[in-house]
Amino acid sequence: MPVTFQLPPKRQLMLMKSNKIIFCSVSALAIILAVCVGPIMAQPAEEPPKTYRLESLEITGSSRLSHEQIREQLRISDNTTLSDEWLADARTKLLGLAVYKYVFFSLRKGSNPSYAKLIITAYDDDEVLSDWATGSEFGLSLVKPAPDLGDDSPVRSYRFGLVARNILKRSHRGALIAELGNDGNLVFGSMAYGLPRFVSEAIQFDAALGLTDPSQKYLETEAFGIKSQTIWTRQRWGLDVNYGLAWYSNRHDRYRLDHWPSLVSGPKLGLVRETRLLSFLPKPGYKAAASIVPSLVNREHATFEAEMLRTEQLRDILAVTAAGKLIQIGSGATTIRGEFKIELPITTSSHGLRSVLYFSRRLGRDQYRSFKHSGSETIAGYRYHSTGFIGDINFKLASENPFAKRWKKNPTPDLEARSAEVGDAP
Repeated sequence: MPVTFQLPPKRQLMLMKSNKIIFCSVSALAIILAVCVGPIMAQPAEEPPKTYRLESLEITGSSRLSHEQIREQLRISDNTTLSDEWLADARTKLLGLAVYKYVFFSLRKGSNPSYAKLIITAYDDDEVLSDWATGSEFGLSLVKPAPDLGDDSPVRSYRFGLVARNILKRSHRGALIAELGNDGNLVFGSMAYGLPRFVSEAIQFDAALGLTDPSQKYLETEAFGIKSQTIWTRQRWGLDVNYGLAWYSNRHDRYRLDHWPSLVSGPKLGLVRETRLLSFLPKPGYKAAASIVPSLVNREHATFEAEMLRTEQLRDILAVTAAGKLIQIGSGATTIRGEFKIELPITTSSHGLRSVLYFSRRLGRDQYRSFKHSGSETIAGYRYHSTGFIGDINFKLASENPFAKRWKKNPTPDLEARSAEVGDAP
């Protein structure tokens, strides 16, 4: 016979009240969870972005670049996957070729739901000349005359440039720039040539040679007066992977940075990520780059370079750019450059932006062992863009150049002193 226990009436009443309190608490908690979590659970899950396999490619509106060239530039193959991100990146690349004014993309249904037909409609830019997309540049730099240094001319330098982006109608690229000082000497020069990207290997090749006279262009002299490199570029993980050979020299009497390592040469490896569209007025975005050159001449002079740059547009009428660069040679030599630039559009036409006013403030510092150099420059200028031509005139408001008097005082460098400096006295 089962045994039962009966609580006293008073204890039964207390237990009923306790269960009622627990039930009410649980009910209140359930209501709160339903109110807070219910809308979240009710929201439909976000659909992943749609992607399609490329079935065919059609190009209309322009004949400046052939069907094969565009496939090379965009690295299109039978396995290309089309997405919103891919289309935005492809449009930026085509506009960056400087041969089109507008580029539009559209997709049409393919033979099955997972495939799409890509139609690219491109309109030529009338501001560039011919199918080679050639253009020229002329610049004039002015400065306050300095009679105490024997310089009565307000002209600091003349700059001439020639550039083409579709040479031989095969997407070859080339540029030639020369800047002459008021004494007729070459103070800055640059030559560059690039081959088109090859679709099968997705590799691009560029070669460049540049020289700078620190006595006239100290802030443009980034550790070395002469720089040459041959670079292959392959895109991986959303980055440009650079590899090739570099040769940096300070051995020329005019194009050298005093008291600095004389030569760095070796293989170069770097990574670059840039989201800006480089046009007459830079578009918003950034650039981040880093590279290293393990010197084969002197292992202690392995060179590391890092660069950061960002451009913002304020209310679509003002472009502001901040940039910084660091070059470290071994453990003892450091070069730092920085710039803050404001660009203000002032005239436009039916063809687009015509001219801008700009203001630039630049700083630089170099240190190698006990030798230190520093300089700065403030410039205001006007830049004009017309058919196949860019003109630039600027005035140096303030400047501090540690090498400005080197050639004024001693037009013929002391070769014996230079030889003793690099340790190979005659």
